[in-house]
Amino acid sequence: MNADIACLLYSSGTTGRPKGVMLSHENLRVTISNLVKVWEYTEHDILLHSLPIYHAHGLFFGIGCALATGSQMIWHHSFKADKVIKDLPKSTVMMGVPTFYTRLLSHPEFTKECALQIRVFISGSAPLLKETFNHFKQKTGHEIIARYGLTETGILASSVIKSPIK
Repeated sequence: MNADIACLLYSSGTTGRPKGVMLSHENLRVTISNLVKVWEYTEHDILLHSLPIYHAHGLFFGIGCALATGSQMIWHHSFKADKVIKDLPKSTVMMGVPTFYTRLLSHPEFTKECALQIRVFISGSAPLLKETFNHFKQKTGHEIIARYGLTETGILASSVIKSPIK
């Protein structure tokens, strides 16, 4: 069963040509297990989830970490900065794409106090600009963890968690 195909995703990935990507149960299990360890995810975490579930980041790795640890999740159907800001104080983990973080930074109600409860901010699916990383760290005291992966493989690399600046 572990080698059985768990999903068929479509990607233009590294070639620019559309193709079907088959991920096995074992691929997803190992990737999620590793992320839980690296991100120190526990049953006490509360994921603020507003990633699209038609993408591997939101469907498998966002939801997967919550399911693997039995943690809670606050579900948003889409990213709306004002709604995310309202739920940040109730959450401990937020996964997003770089655009989520730039939208938060430009929102007048986004303050350091909103992010005090968050244990880890994670970004993926696109490059996180150095300017966004630095501005976010300056405004909140948190470093955004950048992760890298491909639809074809799952997440391949993730930066190490560092404690927020107090």
